[in-house]
Amino acid sequence: MDKKLIQNRLRRLRNYLRDKKVDGLVVTKVENVRYLTNFSGHDSWVLVTAKRCVLITDSRYTEQAQGECFGCRIIERKQAITKALAEEAGREKKIRRLAVEKTVSVETFAKIRQALRPAGVSVVCVENAVEQLRMVKEEWEIQMIRRAARLAWECLNVSLASLQTGMTEQELTGRLEYEMRLRGVRPGFDTITAFGPNGSRNHHQPTGRKLRARDTILIDFGVSVDGYTCDLTRSFGWQTASKDYQKAWQTVRQAQQAAIEKIRDGLLAYEADAAARQVIEQSGFPVYGHGTGHGLGLEVHEMPYLSMLDKKTRLKAGQVITIEPGIYLPGRFGIRLEDDVLVTKTGAEVLTVDSRFGFSSDSVQIRKETS
Repeated sequence: MDKKLIQNRLRRLRNYLRDKKVDGLVVTKVENVRYLTNFSGHDSWVLVTAKRCVLITDSRYTEQAQGECFGCRIIERKQAITKALAEEAGREKKIRRLAVEKTVSVETFAKIRQALRPAGVSVVCVENAVEQLRMVKEEWEIQMIRRAARLAWECLNVSLASLQTGMTEQELTGRLEYEMRLRGVRPGFDTITAFGPNGSRNHHQPTGRKLRARDTILIDFGVSVDGYTCDLTRSFGWQTASKDYQKAWQTVRQAQQAAIEKIRDGLLAYEADAAARQVIEQSGFPVYGHGTGHGLGLEVHEMPYLSMLDKKTRLKAGQVITIEPGIYLPGRFGIRLEDDVLVTKTGAEVLTVDSRFGFSSDSVQIRKETS
């Protein structure tokens, strides 16, 4: 991350605000604040106008902001953040129409509007002002996701070396996240570790359920590097996978391949979603209810989304998306295979390839216990 990168982001945002005919934007969402300033703290807002970028924070974060921020002035507030915002906006006489992110609460929006009313500033909401910039990744961002994926596989491989019958979902989760901390990184989100029938619950929370002989395992996890997370899921049988499980696993793998082969710059996102669903539908297994994928970056779920509900969104070169079809049989098992994919001009590049559990391998099961 460097100052030029931040300056380029601010330039693109100002072009967007000019098109929307607003004089500035109040950024409150943590990920968007980080994108525009490199500040990784919380409870801080950014005011972006035609010529200024101001981070409004408090004494807890002043030193951190001074060490992290690029291209912005840092204000340590001594009063309510809305009043500090009104003072900063008032310094620019040309601000008459100020935008606020649509993600703010109704209460916060009302307080901002009330604070700015004496200055004659009208307050409006805009949607995805920064998010639409974040969709297409810069090379630095892509490298962070690559690094996160490399570390994620390293952590998984070390953790699975200790896997044995009788271990609980919570224990395996703890080992995996411990390996992340040892490497100076953290989980990108709450790890999903599911044994046996628990795998059919899409967002299962790890429990004390113990791993049994000939069980099945689903692990959905990510590593965060400098705020950027990878998002990976692997499913496999423990010791010996049943024929039904193997058939379902191969079907999910084929569905994932079908979607990835579709991806390219300009593709309607739902077409990749449809390609994966068609494979599973034709196999006779139940078709999953969640989307086939989503954008990835500072948030684990961000724009764009690959879903049959959206017929308009087109993929763009430089976007990083997940591809994650699944088959879920309640009471039996669940299978999901998820990789992170970079959209290119002519196709796609899988960023999460690993020698043992990568997209190119057929790792349907771990055949024996290791000590």
